[in-house]
Amino acid sequence: MRSSPLARRLTLAAVALPCAAVVTACGELSAGALLAVGTAGTVVVVAGLLREAGAAAPPVGRRGLPWLALVTAAVLWELVALARDALPTASDLADPLLAPPLLRGAATVGWLAVGAWLLARPRR
Repeated sequence: MRSSPLARRLTLAAVALPCAAVVTACGELSAGALLAVGTAGTVVVVAGLLREAGAAAPPVGRRGLPWLALVTAAVLWELVALARDALPTASDLADPLLAPPLLRGAATVGWLAVGAWLLARPRR
């Protein structure tokens, strides 16, 4: 069953706006914000798995190598930063930027929008 772009946008808004409101109201590193983001992220992942999102997309091939290198470097940075206290993690670097509640809420909406974009990829 296919849905219209308007229905998909309304569904995204129905999930993203309450999640962003909870993240904005609860503050950083709170149980409420963690629960809201975890729940919304789980909904997006489960929807993607059920829809088999991206299954019909053409193979990435060599175009994906720069992305693979970037993700590998980011994972290695996080692992080294977690092992050594001298290096900041990505979340340590993002904390000053996302300290204002409205920016934190906007980042949450952006994160969920990327998830929705991934769900819109071709499926079988």
